[in-house]
Amino acid sequence: MNILISGCGRIGAQIASKLAESSNDHEITIIDADPQSFLLLPQELRFKDGFTFVGDGASDKDLKTAGIEKADVFIAVAVRDNRNALSAQKAKHIFRVSKVVCRVGDPTKQSMYNTLGLNAMSPTLSTATQILEAVSL
Repeated sequence: MNILISGCGRIGAQIASKLAESSNDHEITIIDADPQSFLLLPQELRFKDGFTFVGDGASDKDLKTAGIEKADVFIAVAVRDNRNALSAQKAKHIFRVSKVVCRVGDPTKQSMYNTLGLNAMSPTLSTATQILEAVSL
């Protein structure tokens, strides 16, 4: 499975690392505009050929160079919600990626992005739900 991740912050680096650990069948590429962000990846992944790509996850040109046209999965987990929504919409509607997930930091935007046909997830909302479950409220 070809997986393209936009954003190599804490969440993106964790997703990429876990996917790389779980299967050798995945072709994973992670794109980020800041080359320093790749320092969050384990060393063996930072230097793996084709694993990292310095570029803009919302740029058609950079997405194509990173391999979006062969991607089965696109995960938008960059810092800014609007960029995640833009890149996720491009992945879904322009590049026809079959599975697209979009991180939304602001939980008030999650339903709006879902209405646009995106599979939007809010770590803020997920964390709040997990904490409430942990304290049984």
